[in-house]
Amino acid sequence: MKFNDAVFGIFLIVFAIAEIIYTRTFPALHGQRFGASDFPVLIGVGLIICGCLLVVSGYKQRTASSPIEEAISKESNLLTIAGWREKPRSVINFFVVILSILFYIFFVDTLGFVITAFSILLVLFLRLQNGVVASFIAALFMTGVSKLLFGVWLLVPLPIGPLGF
Repeated sequence: MKFNDAVFGIFLIVFAIAEIIYTRTFPALHGQRFGASDFPVLIGVGLIICGCLLVVSGYKQRTASSPIEEAISKESNLLTIAGWREKPRSVINFFVVILSILFYIFFVDTLGFVITAFSILLVLFLRLQNGVVASFIAALFMTGVSKLLFGVWLLVPLPIGPLGF
């Protein structure tokens, strides 16, 4: 089942507006020009922009088909039943993503952020049929960027693993 992009775009815009309204209630930090709500508001603005792009994309998809094609087609332009469930590779990819999330939840405290994130990214990159070397480099790079961004710059306390980082 696949919804038109405009449906997700509208949902994303509504969600982002609600998120921005809620985060504006966060208390300001004493002596700081910025508060706890600034980063979530930036994310909300980004979500609104993405939602608008999805609405435009969905509108283009909907107007791309002529009224005759729409009358002949038994599918709605807002909802399409996709055949991804019939492709074993797609079903396996779906479960690999779900298992990756569960792996992170259950093992991040034991293994630490760096090992857990690298392992998950490596498996996902390999699963998406990238080369072994390219997957290793991409997983290493993205883990490093995530650690630097969240652990160093934003001071998010990421779990420390047995290697000490």
